[in-house]
Amino acid sequence: MHKTPQRASHTFVGQQEAAELVRWLNDSARAEDRRDSLARKHITQLVRDLNKNAEFFIRQGKADTALAEKIDHELSRYPLRVKTVHVQDVGKYKTFAEPKWIFGWFSSAGTRVAEMIFGIVRLGERGLLGRVRTCSRCQRWFYAKFNHQRFCGKNCQTLHYQTSEEWKRRRRERYQNRSL
Repeated sequence: MHKTPQRASHTFVGQQEAAELVRWLNDSARAEDRRDSLARKHITQLVRDLNKNAEFFIRQGKADTALAEKIDHELSRYPLRVKTVHVQDVGKYKTFAEPKWIFGWFSSAGTRVAEMIFGIVRLGERGLLGRVRTCSRCQRWFYAKFNHQRFCGKNCQTLHYQTSEEWKRRRRERYQNRSL
């Protein structure tokens, strides 16, 4: 019996960088301690504020200065430091060693928080932070592969439309027309 090979799913720009941030934002139930839970709450609000300010800029052509100050104040809570973690030899098949430096981001709020802040910065620099958003149905964080995406998956999208008044009206009309 011949098996059809599975197609590898396409990875979208920024999806890998955002995956860890989205997972961390959605994992609030498993916060290690109160400090981590509080940092997660602040960073969640930071992402919302950054996206809100970006939308304001798109509509008005300028940033909301009060919101920008709030964002800057929040970012100042997490000063980032870089430390060398270790050196790795990547010159496996070469005649001389080529060391690769591995760096880690650190903050007084914790290593994990520093990684998330740095992830936000990287996505923001690439113009992709706006794609990290909450689902319109279940409010879970997800990475929108397309700008117009409002739901984390097909299930939430279907449930949203099936509970909308427009969908119910169309369904009633369809069944009323069949019975005539």
